[in-house]
Amino acid sequence: MSHQSGIKSNDKLRSFFARVKEGKIRMFKVVISDKEELELSTYHELNHSDWKVDFNKYVQEAIEPNKPCYIFYRLDEKTNSGYTWLMILWSPDFASVKQKMLYASTKSTLKLEFGAGQVTDEVFATTKDDITLDGYLKHIKSQNAPAPLTNREEEIEFLKQNEDHTRINVDTKHKTLQGVMFPIDEQVMRDLEDFKKEKIHYVQLIIKIDEEKITSHKLHSVSDIKTVDDLKKCIPDDKGRFHLFRFTHTFEGEKFKSVIFIYSMPGFSVSIKERMIYSSTKSEIIQYIKSNFGVEISKTIEIDGPNEISENYFVDELHPKKVVDTKSFAKPKGPSSRGPKRITRPGSVLDD
Repeated sequence: MSHQSGIKSNDKLRSFFARVKEGKIRMFKVVISDKEELELSTYHELNHSDWKVDFNKYVQEAIEPNKPCYIFYRLDEKTNSGYTWLMILWSPDFASVKQKMLYASTKSTLKLEFGAGQVTDEVFATTKDDITLDGYLKHIKSQNAPAPLTNREEEIEFLKQNEDHTRINVDTKHKTLQGVMFPIDEQVMRDLEDFKKEKIHYVQLIIKIDEEKITSHKLHSVSDIKTVDDLKKCIPDDKGRFHLFRFTHTFEGEKFKSVIFIYSMPGFSVSIKERMIYSSTKSEIIQYIKSNFGVEISKTIEIDGPNEISENYFVDELHPKKVVDTKSFAKPKGPSSRGPKRITRPGSVLDD
């Protein structure tokens, strides 16, 4: 279901692929030319038997701060198809949205033309730290770490076994939420980019179950949605939605621009299938927003409908009141023994 750009490798690059199979190339870089074709930019031959030695030098030299590219780096393991390769999609934050989408939608074609069986790992990088040797080794470690199934993952397994979802291959993993395998619409990428740059302060995301994709809901005046009252008018009371809202406010004399992620689901008026899909997708889409657009989410809340939120509610959630531990005063105990009580009869006089 991933959207493909139609851009393919030129003759020179296809000839280079054949040369790569000889095993003498360590790294090469591919870009999309002005002619809208994939072309070879630069390459390095093998200098060391250990792939780690030249990793930082070759990869860091190849990337540019505002231009996406593809980097192929040969590892040292070998399979029946030849040496294994790491494929990096460099998509820096400062690149244009058009360029990011173009490179993302061409990656599958490039991988297939090179030889999908030889690419054993992929990295989507937006900062230099993502593709240092240390960063990549941490990536390998996290990929290999076993983990027990959580409640959310059990729900995902249930959906996979009982729903006829189209399976998406590994090539689309960075435009696809892995939780329920739904691709991300390109409009979502544009809206999240505008949100990051503070051109807009609100994005509403909808899961179109029948079309099996995640889109951003079309709102005629999204740029005018800035206050909590504006937000409440956008939250439906009969459908599930995800909302990303920048809440500008002042607290104790300091101004804040807090990003709040809201999961709205109006209870049992929505089908079980829809509730489970939204619930299973929530964590994935939050991670997608954080990792791909660098948006820091201050608070995540779940609501049934718009009537549950207000400006005071947001302030209380973002700035919880400090609980003061006031210890009650304990009355001191009296003397352990006061002796026998003395009884005085009315009218009697005590002797001196």
